[in-house]
Amino acid sequence: MKWLNARVYISFGLASLAASVVLISSMFGLFPDRDHAVREGRAALAETLAASATALVSERKTAQLHAILSLAVRRNDQMASAAIRMANGQILLGVGPHEGEWIEMEAKSTETQIAVPILDGTKKWGQLEMRYRPPALTGIFAVLNSPLLRVTLFVAFSTFFGFYFYLGRVLSQLDPSRAIPGRVRAALDTLAEGLLVIDKRQNIVLANEAISKLLGTTPEALLGSPISRLAWLDADGSPLEAELHPWTKTLSTGTAQANESIVLRDAEDRPRSFIVNCAPVLSGKGRAAGALISLDDVTQLEENKVELGKAKEKAEAANRAKSDFLANMSHDIRTPMNAILGFTELLKRGYGRSDTDAKKYLETIHSSGKHLLEIINDILDLSKIEAGQLTVETMPCTPHSLVREVVTVLGVRAREKGIALDLRIEGEIPDTIVSDPTCLRRIVTNLVGNSIKFTEKGGVTVLLKLTGDKSAPLLGMDVIDTGIGIAADKLGNMFQPFTQADSSITRRFGGTGLGLTISRRFARALGGDIVVTSEYGKGSVFSVTVAAGPIEGVRMVDQSALVADAAQESAGDEARYTFPPKRVLLVDDGPENRELVRLVLADTGLIVDEAENGQIAVDKAVATAYDLVLMDMQMPVMDGYTSTRTMRAKGMQMPIYALSANAMKEDEKAILEAGCTGFLTKPVNIDKLMETLVRLLGGKRVDVPEPASAPEKSEAPAVVVALEPVPPSAVQIPAAAPPAPAPAAVSGPPVRSRLARSVRLRPAIRKFSGRLAEQMMAIEAAYAKPDMHELAQLAHWLKGAAGTVGYDDFTKPAMRLEQAAKEGRNADAGAALEEVRDLAARIEAPEEEAATAVPA
Repeated sequence: MKWLNARVYISFGLASLAASVVLISSMFGLFPDRDHAVREGRAALAETLAASATALVSERKTAQLHAILSLAVRRNDQMASAAIRMANGQILLGVGPHEGEWIEMEAKSTETQIAVPILDGTKKWGQLEMRYRPPALTGIFAVLNSPLLRVTLFVAFSTFFGFYFYLGRVLSQLDPSRAIPGRVRAALDTLAEGLLVIDKRQNIVLANEAISKLLGTTPEALLGSPISRLAWLDADGSPLEAELHPWTKTLSTGTAQANESIVLRDAEDRPRSFIVNCAPVLSGKGRAAGALISLDDVTQLEENKVELGKAKEKAEAANRAKSDFLANMSHDIRTPMNAILGFTELLKRGYGRSDTDAKKYLETIHSSGKHLLEIINDILDLSKIEAGQLTVETMPCTPHSLVREVVTVLGVRAREKGIALDLRIEGEIPDTIVSDPTCLRRIVTNLVGNSIKFTEKGGVTVLLKLTGDKSAPLLGMDVIDTGIGIAADKLGNMFQPFTQADSSITRRFGGTGLGLTISRRFARALGGDIVVTSEYGKGSVFSVTVAAGPIEGVRMVDQSALVADAAQESAGDEARYTFPPKRVLLVDDGPENRELVRLVLADTGLIVDEAENGQIAVDKAVATAYDLVLMDMQMPVMDGYTSTRTMRAKGMQMPIYALSANAMKEDEKAILEAGCTGFLTKPVNIDKLMETLVRLLGGKRVDVPEPASAPEKSEAPAVVVALEPVPPSAVQIPAAAPPAPAPAAVSGPPVRSRLARSVRLRPAIRKFSGRLAEQMMAIEAAYAKPDMHELAQLAHWLKGAAGTVGYDDFTKPAMRLEQAAKEGRNADAGAALEEVRDLAARIEAPEEEAATAVPA
């Protein structure tokens, strides 16, 4: 009977008690007995008829007696027959089927027959016989048809329902909180989370102190009120429908609801966020008779969540900025790389007409390489990327020289397309302005490159001029082309990222659509802007302005300055350096690196000592006073960090410059913390090295004229340089001078050093080439073991040494090999090693009979 609730049990007991009272009262005769009354009525009727019969028999009035008996039988439905029987057993008269139905009996009366004597004086004359029909129901059916049973059942059922509803009303008026012991109630009030108990009609029957204080009321005031009267809201602040309340689900399904989110307005009408848990309070039937509700205030957590969301958005914005920056850089790398590959291919194939041509090609490569290195430095500068900003570093720069360098690099492409590329100065412009030369170079490169790309006939003109007023002068540049032009309805989208005029333009000319976006961003950062005017089918004009800074007292130049720059470049002057006899200690575990630097410093007046590891360097520095130490940072026995710290600990104060193949911010910090004065990255930039030595050791630059050039050959064929980077094999060279065939087992062009034209540096290059086979065997052995630490050390050597002697092709795969070995990524290390192995198989050392030497 577990499915019955307490009210049913109580009501059933009370109804049974009432029924028992009825039965007991019947037993004591306190309850009327209908059957007894019927029997007494029959007996009284029989006595009355017998008295009448006695009088009428004595008077011999049988007709009247027959009439009286007939009336009695007709009026009594239960009476079957009646008769007057004389003492001799003969029936004097009868009504109904009496004769043959009457059964002689010992007693005077039964349930169906009554016999009353008729007296004649004092003697029995006869008897009155009355026969009644037997009851229709007998046995258990007669019991069930008993009036007492019917009354008892009626009383039981009526009192059961009466008590059931009466108890419901009474219980609803009770205060359940008074049934909870005081110590339990005190414990509930100490809970930090709100607690409510509701019945199945969702009326509050219990509330603790926490929820009452939040609502600005008392627990007693909440009792009996519907829970829906509280201001429940959804996450958006809109009123929450009653059917969506968690406790409504609990009451309807009888299951717990966990970790539901809901908002409730507090006493000050502020929205508070809660995590709601509802558990059903089960009745005897297993159904939910109520619900226990706990409300955990998570308002602070939600506010923190909002702040975290904002922080996440900032982080994602920074990540997008990083991705945009890398995309921008990849776009900017293409143009200088094309110039480097194209002119390198010309030099490699021997298409220079003279030393003057070769030097021009080298200077173009050098200028493009410097531009490329600046871009790579920006990519490696993670602080800029993570901040999501590219800081503008203003410094004095010469705008007409910068623009001329870009136009010179891009002139190869223009000549290949058969179009003109001109640079002119309108009026006068400042010889120097205060701006960011890197950003300015990128703007010019993007705009002029775009104009060349979209121009098939005619040409491109770059016009420099001074605009603005004296208080805020602007350097202006118009890039005018006779290209395909831009439709009027497309002009508004030209500066959107990854956007070109239409998809056919992308298919026809290629590109990512980033150039104009990058350029406008830089122009605005430099205090100017870019606007475009165009006529479809006739050409476009991209007008750039950048802030020139203060120009008072600055020398003004005109078109003649461009002519002078070109003449100076044609002169081909080359710098030499002289130093006082100061001592330099060169520390590097790579003999090729040491030999290269030693050769560069030869004939400069410096005294160069060498050390192959940090320990030898310390020993030599203790024995000899050096004016400068050039220190490699990763070496066996003792690395450069330890060696530098040891020298500083011994009180040595001479400048120590690090030579490191690692150029990340954290590497720079570690180098400076070790005690180094500064650092130079590998591959070593000879100009930067010499400039550093001049500054530290008091050297000076000596200009000497270039040797007379050889007779000019016929004009070299043009080189096809596409906007996208292309491998050397894609450069179009006439069939008259095919490259020397590579060995059959080797695929791809030979790998040559970019420094091979220098006679003085060839011994160092050949020494590296000879040692490479030995080092490759060590690399293969370390990978096979595998010994990842040794593999990383060898890859680091290859990265620095190969680049230092001009084999730049090794730098990136060696860098990937080193990083994969450090991180234990065997598969990635194998892929990088395969690339290194292929390059090593194609390496070509310079011969003594190589092309005309160009001094280093």
